[in-house]
Amino acid sequence: MPGKQLKKRPLSRYLKDYKHSQTHCSQCEKVLERMTLVFRGKIINKEAIAGMDQLIDDLVWQNVQSELTALCRFCSEISCNSHPSYFDIMAFKQYLFEQTEMNHSTIREYVVRLRRLDEMLVAHNYPADQFASAFNHQCIIDDLLPAANDNYRIALRKYDQYLAWQKSY
Repeated sequence: MPGKQLKKRPLSRYLKDYKHSQTHCSQCEKVLERMTLVFRGKIINKEAIAGMDQLIDDLVWQNVQSELTALCRFCSEISCNSHPSYFDIMAFKQYLFEQTEMNHSTIREYVVRLRRLDEMLVAHNYPADQFASAFNHQCIIDDLLPAANDNYRIALRKYDQYLAWQKSY
């Protein structure tokens, strides 16, 4: 007598149900208004989901689901589309969420400024050894931007606080 047949459904249906069941970003805990679904570090867009018509059962789904992450748009942008060279932006973002009392929009501003600064450093081929040896990253602004930009100074000051916190642990 053959074993019990498990009911199979299209993978796209499982993914859609999963998306609708998520209420908070898995990184920052922000309530999700719009979300991004990430599988193994790659964003899965709705067109890709629509084309996933393979039939799978609940056992296969449990394995797939363990590798899915629901992220807000901000966290998905930083996690999946950001490749910083000078700053550890992901760890900085998590530090701000977990170790400070800042609201989400303020954290976003700090992270975006630091990301832009990273892009400027790359564009100007800023020497990595000079960056690594900088005791205080504030000097980078003087080297990079002759008309000192306070927004970047504030973000760098927060990053230096993060580095000091990191060294204490």
